[in-house]
Amino acid sequence: MPFFGGSALKRTGKAVRSWLPFFIAIPFLALIEQGIALNPAFRLEYAFQNINHIGIAIILAVSLNLVNGLTGQFSIGHAGFMAVGGYVSAVMLMRGPEDDPYRIFFVLAMLTGAMAAALAGWLVGKPSLRLRGDYLAIVTLGFGEIIRVIIENTPFFGGAIGLSPIPHRADFAWIWAVAIVTILVAKRLRDSTHGRAFLSVREDEVAAEAMGIDTTGYKVRAFVISAFFAGVAGALSGAFEGNLAPQSFTFVRSFEVVAMVVLGGMGSITGATIAAAVLTILPEYLRAVANLRMVIYSIALIALMLLRPRGLLGTREVWDWWRKRRPPRVPGRREASEALIDVRHATIRFGGLTAVCDFSLEIRPRELVALIGPNGAGKTTVFNLLTGVYPPSEGTIKVLGRDTRGLSPHAIAHLGCARTFQNIRLFRELTAFDNVRIACHHLTHESMAAAVRQGALSEQEEKWVAERSEEMLEIMGLTHRRNELAKNLPYGEQRRLEIARALATGPQALLLDEPAAGTNTREKTELMALIRSIRDRFGVAIVLIEHDMKLVMGVSERILVLDHGVTIAQGLPREIQSNAKVIEAYLGEKYAKEHAAQIAAAGSPR
Repeated sequence: MPFFGGSALKRTGKAVRSWLPFFIAIPFLALIEQGIALNPAFRLEYAFQNINHIGIAIILAVSLNLVNGLTGQFSIGHAGFMAVGGYVSAVMLMRGPEDDPYRIFFVLAMLTGAMAAALAGWLVGKPSLRLRGDYLAIVTLGFGEIIRVIIENTPFFGGAIGLSPIPHRADFAWIWAVAIVTILVAKRLRDSTHGRAFLSVREDEVAAEAMGIDTTGYKVRAFVISAFFAGVAGALSGAFEGNLAPQSFTFVRSFEVVAMVVLGGMGSITGATIAAAVLTILPEYLRAVANLRMVIYSIALIALMLLRPRGLLGTREVWDWWRKRRPPRVPGRREASEALIDVRHATIRFGGLTAVCDFSLEIRPRELVALIGPNGAGKTTVFNLLTGVYPPSEGTIKVLGRDTRGLSPHAIAHLGCARTFQNIRLFRELTAFDNVRIACHHLTHESMAAAVRQGALSEQEEKWVAERSEEMLEIMGLTHRRNELAKNLPYGEQRRLEIARALATGPQALLLDEPAAGTNTREKTELMALIRSIRDRFGVAIVLIEHDMKLVMGVSERILVLDHGVTIAQGLPREIQSNAKVIEAYLGEKYAKEHAAQIAAAGSPR
């Protein structure tokens, strides 16, 4: 299907018609007012120059928003990627044909510059995005400065003077066409399963991996796409201005783009767009009071951060206020196939501490198994071993017959092993519905190009994901909480939402880590029935960590007991209840001896 063909053309045309007035009217009208105020004669050329500067700023801000806003990383070297795209494109244009009536060579030069920036983004992002914390900020800041220094000291790029003249080939139509395409691509990605994967990385990388999302892969993809559009902005800027100088790509320019994203709202496309327009216009407004310009500018920014600490629109979009909600639907479910977890003599050590020693476990299809033990016994560590958070120091772990050594948590989730967490790890700033939709991610097949194009496959999969998510919410009794942020749900409902999210991954084995923690007696009784119904309805094997013995004895078919990382007992619930080692582990040696004496006395002849 062509990129803008058939029904896609109609949808794109409708989107452009609906957004174009909004994105052009605000800066256009503001600049007309500005031009009249500064110069009664009003030069139209001056106004259009500033409008084009806004268009380039929007491309930069919206593209950086993919990294800083959607995936929650922190890049402060966007000017470096802009410089790469600008200089590669400028060199081609200055050495290309003078006659280019159809702008074919111009487009080729722009795309070449963008691809060069994307390659630079991949080379920078691939190693640094595997790490967490502030590494990306440090690396990108250094990258931007290195690029600028290289350009200043390379005669081929014009040195400190720069490149001039660059043929004027970019005008209002080109710049704003690319700005609108950038917004369209960002919006369609954000509203797709890939966009939800980006958001899950921002919210909680550990939980996202457990849902089957390749967090490193998605961070790198977002970074490369962002660098690509920064390269486009650099190419357009050089072709519009007619010159490029390294002084235009200092870290100050990068910080300006970061400010646009932060002030507009981290993750909000429309927020970044509006902030880009405002922060480009504001210095022009303040030219009349040049001496006080920086003071007024700083006060305005401080006031906005105090009044709107999450930015102008936070994480929301303008269209969120009128978007229609889909009605709940409950489709049929496919039955789970064979599911086996086979652990043989697994041991894990942290330095000199052995957290789990010689642990073995086999989970059969549709089995309900409980893993119990005192606090610190190593139960959650076992779950982390099963889901790939920790690799075993010794022994083997197989999921569906595949050895999981070397597999990441998202790869193990793809095999059919889902989990919840002892400390709830929901995507707190997303709705209950979006939390569950993210979990369906690895079951979809649409590419990023298909998501942007919004073809038939994309529509079908989005519909299926929505229906599946509605079903999970209904099963867990959360339909009425569909559009509420996860952080606003009561504790018990957060626990159920986490189970719904794990189920949405389509697991063969479901690992529940203390699902009854923090719930009252009625909720625990409901949870017992729910666990049984999940096993029966979905055909999954369930492994349960729980301290509530009534719940454990009520649902488990087999129980395994850990103490200080060692398996001290396993068997049927009635066998575990009377096991002396288990009683000693929970209540102490003295109580265990008294209990054994009572049993002996009760069994002796009178």
